[in-house]
Amino acid sequence: MQSDQVLARVYEQHSGGKLYEQGLLVLWFLVIGLPMEGLTPLRYLFILYFLSFFLFETRNILTGVVSAWWLTPFLCVAFLSYFWSPYGGEALRSAILMILSTVVIIVVAAKFTPLQIVRCLLLSCAGVLLYFVTQPIPMEHGAGFGSKNYAALFMLSGFILSFSTALNSEEFAPLRWFGLLLTPIFAFLVVSANSTTALFMLAISAVGLLGLRLVLLDARRVRGLLSLLIVFGLISFVGIIYGILVFVDQSVVDSFLGAFGKDSSFTGRTALWDEAANQISMRPYLGVGLEGFWQYDVGSAQTLNENDHKPFGTKLTFHNVHLEVLVHLGMIGYGFFVLSILAVIWLLAKRLLMNCDMVAITFSVVVSIGLISSMVESSLWSGFNLQAFIFFVGGAAYARGERRRYVGNLVRSEVQKTPPTPVLV
Repeated sequence: MQSDQVLARVYEQHSGGKLYEQGLLVLWFLVIGLPMEGLTPLRYLFILYFLSFFLFETRNILTGVVSAWWLTPFLCVAFLSYFWSPYGGEALRSAILMILSTVVIIVVAAKFTPLQIVRCLLLSCAGVLLYFVTQPIPMEHGAGFGSKNYAALFMLSGFILSFSTALNSEEFAPLRWFGLLLTPIFAFLVVSANSTTALFMLAISAVGLLGLRLVLLDARRVRGLLSLLIVFGLISFVGIIYGILVFVDQSVVDSFLGAFGKDSSFTGRTALWDEAANQISMRPYLGVGLEGFWQYDVGSAQTLNENDHKPFGTKLTFHNVHLEVLVHLGMIGYGFFVLSILAVIWLLAKRLLMNCDMVAITFSVVVSIGLISSMVESSLWSGFNLQAFIFFVGGAAYARGERRRYVGNLVRSEVQKTPPTPVLV
């Protein structure tokens, strides 16, 4: 006889996507990141590719949808705005694009590991970098992206990804050296954009990556160093805030911004914000609906174009994603938008405190930079936007916690000898 004793249940960690699937993910990032004409058919082909996972990996993808439920309420309000938007057809199209963009985020978070996502994002940013250096348009004029601020944010994302990869001891050595090589190039391009916002966020991201690694990873190996760093950080933070409140006045701010060719009105953005406040006061709860403001026959929108020396019919943004959502979807839509942001912050903070690694630090810095830029840019509002993708995919990836697959049981087998059966003669 043989009896098996179960010692433990055996699991294996989620292995993520295969090599060719990671290659396709890099191509997808290039399709949505490169400002090139003729890529729309490829975009729709990739959307069909991502939707196919609902058939081939139904359980995995549906679990990801449930884990990222906090993205759903905002999408519902955006879709329902079709009924009150004065441009119903365009509102429906915009809502569908938002939904498809979110579906891709959920599928990628379910299919790939966070490390693979960062790796693929880095390789795609390297591809965009090649596009940058081949453009005759200088960086300070957008380098083919139409906006130097957007181009600078793109290069800033590349800087964060390359620098964090170089600092990640769990990454392959060739990729770490590749990230180290790209880091100063991305930093140089950010500085070349002559964007005060991007330059400020470059410094914040560099300090954030180094500081979080030192505090959350390296300092834990030295007894007492973590507590010392926390106390020093708190004292420094209080001192900086006190200095700003006491010593910095409007003239100092104007002088600082003037060194970069700016003014305290943020180059005319305050006029956009004033009009946004006016629109919110008229429709505070549901807003004007998707695509309900930046239209050729909306007088206030065209007045902003004229004052900003833009061609008639240009679709601007309010250069503030919070105002953008409030104008179009009101306080109800904005409440659900804030819910999705808070969910991302909570999930990343939980990961940092419980099981921190360099990838989690990378996503945390990206989210921090995204929150800062959301005050002066509307990138998080856009569908199929690389900055919005990086912001939300980290939360969706960590929403499921530690992922592992049941393999079987570890058993110990014992062979028992049976006594001979007596035989009668």
